[in-house]
Amino acid sequence: MKMRNVLFGLALFSSAPMISVTSVRGEEPAAPPVAPHTSWKFSEAGMIPVQSGGRLKPFDSYAREVVLYLTGSRSFQGWDPVDLMFSWITFPNSWDQQEFIQVNREDVRRQLGLDEKRSRFNPHELIMNFALAQYADHMQTGGTVTAPTGAKQKEDPREKELKLVLERVGLYRSVVSGEGWLLIPQPAPNAWLNLVAQSDDGKVIRSHFVDLVKAYQSGDGSAFERNSGLVRAAVEGAIPGFADNERHVIEAESFYNRTHPFMIAWIFYLIGALGWFVKIARSETMTVSSGAKTDSTTLWVARIAGASTVIAFLAHVSGFALRCYIAGRPPVTNRYESVIWVSLGVVVFATVIYFVSKRQVIALAVACSLATLGLIAGDAAPAILDPGIHPLVPVLRSNYWLTIHVLTITLGYAAFALALGLADATIYKFIQGESKNRQQILGLNQLTYRAMQFGVVLIAAGTILGGVWADYSWGRFWGWDPKEVWALIVLLCYLVILHGRYAGWVGQFGFAAWGVVSFLSVLMAWYGVNFILGVGLHSYGFSTGGFSAVATFTAIHLAYVGYAALKRSKWMTSAPAAS
Repeated sequence: MKMRNVLFGLALFSSAPMISVTSVRGEEPAAPPVAPHTSWKFSEAGMIPVQSGGRLKPFDSYAREVVLYLTGSRSFQGWDPVDLMFSWITFPNSWDQQEFIQVNREDVRRQLGLDEKRSRFNPHELIMNFALAQYADHMQTGGTVTAPTGAKQKEDPREKELKLVLERVGLYRSVVSGEGWLLIPQPAPNAWLNLVAQSDDGKVIRSHFVDLVKAYQSGDGSAFERNSGLVRAAVEGAIPGFADNERHVIEAESFYNRTHPFMIAWIFYLIGALGWFVKIARSETMTVSSGAKTDSTTLWVARIAGASTVIAFLAHVSGFALRCYIAGRPPVTNRYESVIWVSLGVVVFATVIYFVSKRQVIALAVACSLATLGLIAGDAAPAILDPGIHPLVPVLRSNYWLTIHVLTITLGYAAFALALGLADATIYKFIQGESKNRQQILGLNQLTYRAMQFGVVLIAAGTILGGVWADYSWGRFWGWDPKEVWALIVLLCYLVILHGRYAGWVGQFGFAAWGVVSFLSVLMAWYGVNFILGVGLHSYGFSTGGFSAVATFTAIHLAYVGYAALKRSKWMTSAPAAS
């Protein structure tokens, strides 16, 4: 069916009864209250098993994915995602006039004749948009082209956004109609039926679901919770071979969704980072003023920072372990998962360096800061860094190679990120004054050197193991794919720096400056190949967005190094210093 016909069908469908059943929700009130039920409990409804995206998951996860995909945020205007899904299906006429479907690109909004200053639009104006209907046929035949090598070519961002708009509208209407609710189990995992399927299967489930929607419509929270349990029990009882371990996975995923372990982690990492920096500042002040390194206040600050770091680390590890248990694999197959893994690796490497370097607190301060930034980035940009748990694409379905190659190479990124943070701290000491901070600069250079050593070993091993995996998956060890090339570039960049330091080609400032600049190669390998180039055999990792944030990060660091170099050159004209 052509996309234009789909849109036309959706337009006609928008005024028709949903779920094929006025008996499910009756006549919708003329002006129902479209407001969240903040006092209701949605945990039981959230644990109803559904089939979506190629795997069994709790309805809570499905609702979160749908809300994120349609609105671009984890939570829309304070709504619990489960609450919002039931509101959509119960009061569709009201929601057709609410602005919640995102259209990200300004040029696409202009092309569709929409208000360019808005980023969200109501379903009715999108369904009835003539320009969108015109582009539907083009979107059906457009997209990526397969190159002779089998690698995907980069898709035009404007056309990709148009496709997404069509898919968002279609997804919303499928949710409202009941077609998107795969609640009727079948023997084949990916063959579950929706609520409007013409089948005798699932009569009990449909009956309980009717009662559930009626309870929602009438505003009876206790009846809604009771009927949620009945629907959940009916679905679980109809799943062939459903066992306790599957139930435990569903419950674990719902618990993971509602506890937000990585948000807890970054909050305590932030407290830890602030504490460590205060401890460092007070110690330096005490040493200058009285020769003492600590006092009682400094000790208490250090204890609070240490406790916060431990709590953050435990929450971080717990969240990571939960994702492993839920997915049945290491969670490093998309950008969000790699960010949380790299953030964890930064803290682990910093802890090792802390204990082998006479407890230099700066390593923990830098690591907590980087972990905070990484986890906040994951939380703040869910539309770019998709937090969902998805099945593996075929090329990744070797858990052995997935674990060995991906974990190794991303741990290398973690070590280089720590080296970046330590190099930033070193440059700050140069800006403060090279002569008075000479010993601290020497210590920071040594810590940066150790972090780089970790990174070089891991990135080399990861690149070689990636070649082995490529031979296993694609039949060749090396093919000059952009991802492979940039992994090699990262390795060579850091090898040059380490050899330059060993050979005396770069001094203390040069080593720190190149430690910052070289991380840009990591950004290109980690982010740029997938988000900017968008070509190559690693097409399963392609995505878009975040360019402005990464460009700002790059510009700030280049300006930072440039400012330090300029200021230092002025000092050197008046007072010679070690290079």
